[in-house]
Amino acid sequence: MSDAPESTSRTLSPMEGDQSPATEFLAAFNQIEAFLRDALDARKSDSFTWMVRQLVKRNRLTRSQSDALHAFADLRNAISHGEFRDGRPIADPRPDTVAEIRRLRDVLLAAPTVTGVVKQDHIIRFSPESRVTEVLSAIREHGYAQFPIYDGGGYHRLLTARSVARWVAHDLADNGRLDAVTVGEVLRFAEPRDRAVLVPRTTTVPEMLEILGTRDSGGRLPDAAIVTEHGNRDQLPILIVVAADIPTLLDAVAF
Repeated sequence: MSDAPESTSRTLSPMEGDQSPATEFLAAFNQIEAFLRDALDARKSDSFTWMVRQLVKRNRLTRSQSDALHAFADLRNAISHGEFRDGRPIADPRPDTVAEIRRLRDVLLAAPTVTGVVKQDHIIRFSPESRVTEVLSAIREHGYAQFPIYDGGGYHRLLTARSVARWVAHDLADNGRLDAVTVGEVLRFAEPRDRAVLVPRTTTVPEMLEILGTRDSGGRLPDAAIVTEHGNRDQLPILIVVAADIPTLLDAVAF
């Protein structure tokens, strides 16, 4: 349940080029509030702080962004409930505070796309008919642990290093030799948690952080997000994003 709605800041109509620090602060705050409401498709009765908490739970906001937004909400309320003269608040926030909220507004409203942040030299994919030795070579040479498998119909499923390890353990236990030849044979050892999410290339960094942090009905996080042109199964991967990329994603929206 959401909090009781917080008071709405007064609508100001400053003269062009003659904004006070308080007016600039409230304008930036209102832009952020509109962005949060749109991101959640929230009701007008949903409070600002409730929206912030919801987006933190979804990994769409970092902890530092959340802390700043809560502080800005307190300041917004103080300004809105303070005295006004000629339609302008008498109390003004410090210039560095105005600069800070404007910077956070820009980070949130102009979030970079994941394809502009995460870079990969090689996009490696296999088919069920690919030889297992090719997968082992890719693991050894590139250190990758997740590989999208494509068949004639498009994306088939994700092959992970865990699946390969399970195959090795089972195959060796049989006769001391690795008998499987194709990726399709190894995929028999895949489990439900060996999964990927398909997303379009327009996916932003905050959206990707939410995707990688969202558990399925079984409580499992995705092993990877496969970026394609429109997020469709019949499109080849442009980028493969995994948990190891999260620090890079966080740096891109650092505040």
